[in-house]
Amino acid sequence: MTAGSVAPLRRSTIIWTLASILVLFVLAALFTPQPVEQGRSGDARLTTLRANAQGARLLYELADRLGWRVARRTQAALPDAPAGRTIHAVLAPAVTMTARETHELLERVRGGDALLYVLSPDGAALSDSLRLVVGTSGELVVPPHVAAGAPACGPGHDGAVPLWYDWRAHLLRLRWTAPAPVVDEVFAQVRPDRMPANARLESLPPTALGFRLGRGRVAVVADPDLLRNDVLRVCHWRADLVAVRMLEYLSHTDGGASRDLVLFDEYHQGNGAQPGTMRAIARYLSRTASGNLVAQLVLAGLLWLLAAAPRDVVPHDPERIERRSPLEHVSALAHAYDQVNASRTAAARLLRGVRRRAERASRAAALQTDDAFLDWVQRRAPALGGDVALVRRALATTVPRRELPELSAALRRIEASLATTIR
Repeated sequence: MTAGSVAPLRRSTIIWTLASILVLFVLAALFTPQPVEQGRSGDARLTTLRANAQGARLLYELADRLGWRVARRTQAALPDAPAGRTIHAVLAPAVTMTARETHELLERVRGGDALLYVLSPDGAALSDSLRLVVGTSGELVVPPHVAAGAPACGPGHDGAVPLWYDWRAHLLRLRWTAPAPVVDEVFAQVRPDRMPANARLESLPPTALGFRLGRGRVAVVADPDLLRNDVLRVCHWRADLVAVRMLEYLSHTDGGASRDLVLFDEYHQGNGAQPGTMRAIARYLSRTASGNLVAQLVLAGLLWLLAAAPRDVVPHDPERIERRSPLEHVSALAHAYDQVNASRTAAARLLRGVRRRAERASRAAALQTDDAFLDWVQRRAPALGGDVALVRRALATTVPRRELPELSAALRRIEASLATTIR
């Protein structure tokens, strides 16, 4: 076989090999089974952006098809809208609502808007404001006035996955933490296990109810399961009728146009532009009690490290050497002494100069006090007794200005006498 025939054979082998590999990839992609989300798995947020079992997309589309205008809010601030036209739907928020956001939302409701709220641990501020918490669970019971006129359900359970062991919906109930306001309507109730099946409807605790707040209305749901996709689609549970009845109640106004816009809060479901990590840390450190404690501990630790850290240059107190005033300040100092008649200070300063010059010439003159020095001068030169007495009097009392020249002359005589005798 020649070299010319070997080259085309190698090229054809490579082409067939690549083609075979490509076909295998295509077949693997076509026949590999795709995981199908069954039952309650995956994202558990009650968000209208999810069509899975635990989402709330069905509620969004149901409101849209029944004539309400629907919209999603993906930012923290509430949009500017005329009062009394909006139903704010806060469905078990996954992101904690701040006290400021809660106050702003409730002020909108008091001003004429409405609120559909599903209780959630992360909406604690809103739950506390409404004074509602969740209680024990029980079997869902839909009051007759809610299900009145609804067509009968077909046979079976719509092919749904059984969520509860007995094919009956079991939901949490609502419980007041303060005296309850006037409740306009109870949309759904639960029958606890301890209650008999024939218990009166009035004695059953609610799981969804409505009441007025200022000029607005509020509908509260205890359990997010009531509005999930996999519950709303099951006809026998009548959860869809409860959802529609709540929207009708919230739409009604005492006068004027009805509330026709349902605004679903997706921002507190984690959608939209959320604060970054550093902003979240700063908010925690500045707006919470535990965060303030952590910030103070960190600051104290930094100060301690700064104080205990080694230094290249050891700090020390500055050395101060007492010096005589420059000659150009003598006249200014004399003028200042003359203004306040500081004769004792002047006498002490002049005597100090004499002592310093005498101490340079003789170690015997290095005495501790002025009196001791003057005694020493008196012993060495008895003839200077008058001058020594004048200096003592000038140190003890204020002398008239006319005697200052005599004091100066006495000190000069003392210094001259010491200079002669020391030599």
